[in-house]
Amino acid sequence: MKKLLIIFCLLITISLNAQTFEINKLNCLTYIATAGAIDLYNNYFDDKIIDDLTKEELNSLSKDDIPWFDGWISFSYDQNLKDISDYTYLLTLVSSVIIVYDADYFLDNLLVLSEILVTQSAVGKWTKTFTQRKRPFVFDEKRDIKKRNNQHSFYSLHSSGAFGIATFGYYYYMHNFGKSAPMAIFLFGSAAATATLRVASAQHFPSDVFVGAIVGSSLSYLICKYHHSKKIELNLGFNSINLSYKF
Repeated sequence: MKKLLIIFCLLITISLNAQTFEINKLNCLTYIATAGAIDLYNNYFDDKIIDDLTKEELNSLSKDDIPWFDGWISFSYDQNLKDISDYTYLLTLVSSVIIVYDADYFLDNLLVLSEILVTQSAVGKWTKTFTQRKRPFVFDEKRDIKKRNNQHSFYSLHSSGAFGIATFGYYYYMHNFGKSAPMAIFLFGSAAATATLRVASAQHFPSDVFVGAIVGSSLSYLICKYHHSKKIELNLGFNSINLSYKF
């Protein structure tokens, strides 16, 4: 009897699974196009105001100038760890896309995710351009100044994006199926792995990924909250089923 009840509850959840995000597609696409244009314009503007580091500037660098909370990391560039951070980022993205799959509202969900990603990118890129913080590997004695974007350390776009995606995925899951510690650990754990690997590969300082995580989660939550449907909500928890309709 207990098993039948569980199956019945799951069937109800699937059949009544409500629209989590309610959007105006025209407004959403307009926003994405505008934010995307701002993001792309940064590529031109960034090249105009950030000059390559000179030998004199490199020779004047000192690890003593790095704040104590950022100075304990490795400054050796590691391409393998950098590549793995891309894979963990992709894991977070694919997992969240699978979680929000819904035959009726999947396009709406993807548009909300697109808003999050383009906002993260635009805000992060312009922040990098104006702060011009040098990456950790620049302080390495065996540094290679030919590496691209060596003055784009603050803040970490990988961390911002990963935590933004994780927040989006968990927001959707929580409002459809209830809170879940394993799901939260999985999504935010893969995002945290991305942030950790960015530090370990000498791409970012700890403060870069910490700020990135906060900005990413905050922007994602605000966008999700803005688009949250005011209609039926069905939350399935371990000990309860909550069905509500907001007028």
